[in-house]
Amino acid sequence: MPTKGQCPLYPWSLKEKEEIRKELGIKESIIKEDIDAIIEWFYKQPHLAEAPIDRDYVEMILIASKCSREKTKRKIDHFYKQRSLAPELINTRKDVLLDPDVELWTFYRQAAMLKLYKGKRISIYKISDPDPRKFSNEETYRNTIMLGDLRCKFDYMLGDIWIFDLQNATIGHILRVNLNLIQKFISIIQDGIGFKMYEVHVIQAPAVTQFIFNLFKQFVKPKLFERFMFHEDIEELYKYVPVAYLPKDYGGEEPSLDEFREMYNKELRKDGVRDYLIECCKQVSNEKLRQGDFNEEYLVGTFKKLEVD
Repeated sequence: MPTKGQCPLYPWSLKEKEEIRKELGIKESIIKEDIDAIIEWFYKQPHLAEAPIDRDYVEMILIASKCSREKTKRKIDHFYKQRSLAPELINTRKDVLLDPDVELWTFYRQAAMLKLYKGKRISIYKISDPDPRKFSNEETYRNTIMLGDLRCKFDYMLGDIWIFDLQNATIGHILRVNLNLIQKFISIIQDGIGFKMYEVHVIQAPAVTQFIFNLFKQFVKPKLFERFMFHEDIEELYKYVPVAYLPKDYGGEEPSLDEFREMYNKELRKDGVRDYLIECCKQVSNEKLRQGDFNEEYLVGTFKKLEVD
């Protein structure tokens, strides 16, 4: 059942929303109280007060934080701080979104499946062009962060299942990875957006896979690495992810990766979506105005009432 205000890229039903809230023990009155308290806290922080914040975003981060106000505040603060430290990954979206001749996805494909699987969103990433000269750090990180901004506003799910198809990855791609940019990117995704990661599947991995993950390992939390699973073939993936929840490219019922690409190109350039993504560039902190210890400022005013049936 469609819900008002949804984005067609990340659909969910009211029934799925109710099931997610039930699993987390969320009650409408409590989450409203939590969101109000967090937004009130947000605007009391000198380094955040001039930036925009959205109730839908706060609720999504609350869910990712298992409804802990303290963890939610910490994620929000990290989110705004890390974005302020990476303008080259955030502000570059303005030019490409305003230029209809710029292809947003050139050498790779990424897609978040339209159907939720047990309340989780499955996403696939694949390098489609094996020529490493076509690889672009900026394109990959910019696009992923933009889609993350849309998910923070419009998605409703428990967390993520990621699938990396490395069939076309080569040592040439690895040599073109900008370590400074990837560190900033992972900080935004891991410590800022921070959706819960349930599983990470790697398929069709070439011989250079070990080099790739040695590179990522220095930036990713050990707990996340424990959730990586490597599969010798796609059939083995089906044991964890039902084929119906995969793109046509993998024998599934979801749109193909190229069809997702067309959907994303079209949706991101709609006036309302484009303007929202450009507005999201303002979601940065002013670190010059930060007061107190970064690790201790979340504990003020965090107590809440318990609702008992």
